Amino acid sequence: MSNNVLIITGMHRSGTSLLTQWLYRCGLHMGNQFLEAGIGNTQGHYEDVDFYNYHQRVLSEHDLNKDGLVTTPLQSLSEAQQQSLRRLIREKAASQVQWGWKDPRTCLFLPFYREVLPDARYLVILRDYKSVVSSLIQRRYAESVHKYERKGGLPRLIWKHCKAPYRKEKLLRKHSEHNLKVWISYNEAILQHLLQLPPSAYLVVDHAFLANCNRKVFDHLSATWNFRLDYYNFNTLYKKSLISERLDITSYIKDPSLLQKAADIQCRLQALAL
Repeated sequence: MSNNVLIITGMHRSGTSLLTQWLYRCGLHMGNQFLEAGIGNTQGHYEDVDFYNYHQRVLSEHDLNKDGLVTTPLQSLSEAQQQSLRRLIREKAASQVQWGWKDPRTCLFLPFYREVLPDARYLVILRDYKSVVSSLIQRRYAESVHKYERKGGLPRLIWKHCKAPYRKEKLLRKHSEHNLKVWISYNEAILQHLLQLPPSAYLVVDHAFLANCNRKVFDHLSATWNFRLDYYNFNTLYKKSLISERLDITSYIKDPSLLQKAADIQCRLQALAL
C-alpha cells in the first residue's frame, strides 16, 4: 500500500490522546470524526470513531468487555471481521496519502494490523505501570464524583460525608490487580509485536520524557518516515496539572509476581525507547 500510515500504540491512560492531538495539530490526518471528550480526558480522546467502533464491536462479538480492559489479546478474527477490517483500511487509504489513528484497543489487534498494513509505522508510547494503574483508579473515582455531583441534595451529602472518603480505598482493593494484569497484557502484546518488526518500523517514546523529546519525535516522523508535517509547539498542549496524583497501588497487588513481570516488561520496552 502506497499510503504513509502511522499507528499510535499504547495502553489506556498512557498519553495516547495527548500524542495524537499533537500530531493532528502538526497536520497528520487522524480521522474524520473523533470520540468526544469525557471524564478523565477533558481535552478530547482524539480517537477515530471508525476504528473505535470496529474494535468495540469485535470485542463484544468475542464476548469481551468492549472497553478493552481485558487481560488477553484477541487470538483470531472471523472471516467477516477480517473483511470488515480490510474494508475500513481501504476506505481510509482511498481518501488520504498520509494518515493514522489511535485507540488503545489497537494493542489487542496488532497481529491483524501487521498483516493488513505490512508497511505501517508504529509510534509507541510507554507509561510506567504504577502510574497507569493509578490513573485508571483515579478515573473511576472521578466518575463517581461526577455521578453524585449531578444528583445533588441528600445523595450528594451522603456521598460527600459517608462515601467519598472511602471510595478510593475501595476502588484500589477492587481494581488494582486486574488493571495491572491489563497493563501487562497490553504491553506484552506491544513488545511481542515490536520483536517481529524491523527497528525502522517503530519508535518508542517514554511518557515521562515526551515533553522534552517531542522535537526528536517530530524530526523522526518528518526526516526518517517522510511524513509531511509542520511542527506544533507541544508545550501549548501539555498540561502537567491534568496528570492525576499517583496512588500507591503496590500494597493492593496480592500476587507479587505480577509486579515483577510488569517491571520486566517495562524495562525491556524502555530499552527500546528514545
